[in-house]
Amino acid sequence: MIHFIPFYKRIFYVLLSIGMAILILSPESQKTPIKWLSLPVGTAVYSLQIGTNSFFKGAREIWNGYIHLTQVEKENRQLRKTIAEMEGAHNRLKEKGLLADRLQALLNYQNHTDIQTTAAAVIGRKPSQWFDTIMINKGQSAGIAVDMGVIAPQGVVGKVIHVGPHYAQVLLSTDRNSAISATVQRTREKGIVQGNDAGSARLKYLPHDAKLAIGDLLMTSGMEGSFSKGLPIGEIKAIEGREEEMFLKIDVAFNVDVNNIEEVLVIQSIEDRQP
Repeated sequence: MIHFIPFYKRIFYVLLSIGMAILILSPESQKTPIKWLSLPVGTAVYSLQIGTNSFFKGAREIWNGYIHLTQVEKENRQLRKTIAEMEGAHNRLKEKGLLADRLQALLNYQNHTDIQTTAAAVIGRKPSQWFDTIMINKGQSAGIAVDMGVIAPQGVVGKVIHVGPHYAQVLLSTDRNSAISATVQRTREKGIVQGNDAGSARLKYLPHDAKLAIGDLLMTSGMEGSFSKGLPIGEIKAIEGREEEMFLKIDVAFNVDVNNIEEVLVIQSIEDRQP
């Protein structure tokens, strides 16, 4: 049995079909689903992009900071190296200046004395339980001989006790085996200055009635072949008299710090040792 659709229903279906066709084929209708998806998708993409940009920006900053710190550390190392080199150069110049001052003092002393001397540098020290000595860089080839006196501009240093071709060994005045004939400058009384291995010495063989005072200067007496008359030795630091002892106990401080001496003068000519 055939059923016929009423006319008005057919009109409705036709209009509905035309409307759906228009809706589907319309450009605005085609964009509608995209608009629906664009908000969440765009938000997600935007968030991802912001996060990615932040990450790479942070990474660049960290990398640039690392590069900067590396460069700064390199510059600091170079700066420290430069400062060390400058300090080294300054110290070398200072040492040269001090050496020049000491050599000038030796030269001035040689030019203002009638004593014939030869300048020498201290090249070694040989302290032992038996002798307190130094080594100098002049020997037989420079005319140095045993028993020659060794001095500095400030005073007596010691005596030569051994000589090699290009070196000599000097017994220091502080050694207990050293003995130097001395005169008290103020009173002209004479005695022997003997070292005590403690950087000082004793003035021996002066009687209790000797008119001495602390601070009196001691000079070489010239009564031995090693030193000429009138060279400074040191000064009296203490005086003690005991009735049971024949002589005064007199402590002496040397003018020259023999433990730190670096250059000396060797008295060469016995004939010229008397000024």
